[in-house]
Amino acid sequence: MATKLRLVKIWWRFVLLSTQDQFLTGWAAILFIIGKVVRFCFFFIFLFVVLSATKNLAGYNREQVIFFFLVFNLIDIIVQCFFRGVYHFRYNVVKGEYDFDLGKPWPAWFRPIFGYTDPLDFITLIPLWSYFIWFVFSRHLFTGVGDLVLFLLLLGNSIILGFAFHLLACSICLLTTEIDHLIWVYRDLTSMAKFPTDIYQKFIQFFLTFTIPVVILFTVPAKALLGLLSWPWIVLAFIISGFSWWGSMKFWRHALRKYSSASS
Repeated sequence: MATKLRLVKIWWRFVLLSTQDQFLTGWAAILFIIGKVVRFCFFFIFLFVVLSATKNLAGYNREQVIFFFLVFNLIDIIVQCFFRGVYHFRYNVVKGEYDFDLGKPWPAWFRPIFGYTDPLDFITLIPLWSYFIWFVFSRHLFTGVGDLVLFLLLLGNSIILGFAFHLLACSICLLTTEIDHLIWVYRDLTSMAKFPTDIYQKFIQFFLTFTIPVVILFTVPAKALLGLLSWPWIVLAFIISGFSWWGSMKFWRHALRKYSSASS
């Protein structure tokens, strides 16, 4: 327990440092937030235009489709907020700065994953959560306390799954020094979950469930809160998340053994 608290304190120190770094840029940070809000609003307008013509999508009405979009953004921003350090990891490996982390009293994966927490993402989460809660209750999408608890559990499950993928990306970076393209492949695939993944053909749904499990990341938590999720999917979600976490940790240890540091 004491070790976990110490890691939380170190992480919080990283947060403070990244916050100082972001807000020293002044207008750049403000324009970044404005850009995110504008992009979110434009996609929202796109959804309304499309759904005003079709009325439903894969059997979901307009409110439910917008709900899927909101859940996607919540999970996507949370994962980006906590695991933004991955985007800086290649530079640390190539420059040899990661070598200095290996002798420090924290897990070898701690700084690559949690070394940079984006405060701008956290700022955008505040209005997004507020609007999400208002939308769910105003559109009568809330189906019960049990579904809410299940949604929160699956939200945590999605964060673990996001951690597993980002750790896998860091492992590949240790072996090849390549990470940027892998992260952008992940970003492109996850963007397919802005809409309910039921709209895709069965083999695409299978691919998005068992390769990079986009369905488990985004669609399953959304269906849980809507009361549309069956128990086999709940069990499958936790199995895939647990296996992904275990597999990524095993592969990380393998990559660490093969890592040739800049000083070796």
